[in-house]
Amino acid sequence: MKKKVWIIIGIVVVVVAAAVLILPRLFGGSHRGIDNEPEANVAGESKILVAYFSWSGNGQQMARWIAEETGGELFRIVPEESYGEDYGACADRAKNELDNEIRPALSSHIDADIMAQYDTIYLGFPIWWYDLPTPVWTFLEEYDLSGKTIIPFFSHNGSSSGANSLNRLSELAKGATVLTDEALSIPGSSVADSEKEVKEWAAKEQK
Repeated sequence: MKKKVWIIIGIVVVVVAAAVLILPRLFGGSHRGIDNEPEANVAGESKILVAYFSWSGNGQQMARWIAEETGGELFRIVPEESYGEDYGACADRAKNELDNEIRPALSSHIDADIMAQYDTIYLGFPIWWYDLPTPVWTFLEEYDLSGKTIIPFFSHNGSSSGANSLNRLSELAKGATVLTDEALSIPGSSVADSEKEVKEWAAKEQK
């Protein structure tokens, strides 16, 4: 009897350890969320918009470097209901939203006449569960993106190709030209040291 108990305990430990190792690869990014605050309102004074969704802060850092390099205006995609700071709770919610194709409501928006001013949108996000985070689905479906060029950039924890995120982006960005072959992919653990790489990429995309 005792032997069976120890076997069961051993199996539980292995399963938990595997989850700890595998979940970050499926979800990507850091293990702690940042605030849920938007950027300052955009004004349409540039032809470039740098829009991003960021939970861990990686996408936010990349977006700010891109905005510095391109002169684009920053816009943060902010869900009405924060994903919070806890990694596990965030991952569980993200999986449920993806499985059920839920579009979370957003708390920050761009007026249609201002969105019309942008020709190019740099769009940033983390890879979550091998796909595009659902708040970005909401963002893409909210606006008329016809004729615009979208250039993706993302952080990941193993899905360097973007997994299904770029296909999803192309599917949802109706009427836009999505430069999937030009997407910038950086491991989440390397973002802090990637300023030069990010800015060189953004400069190249401007030519």
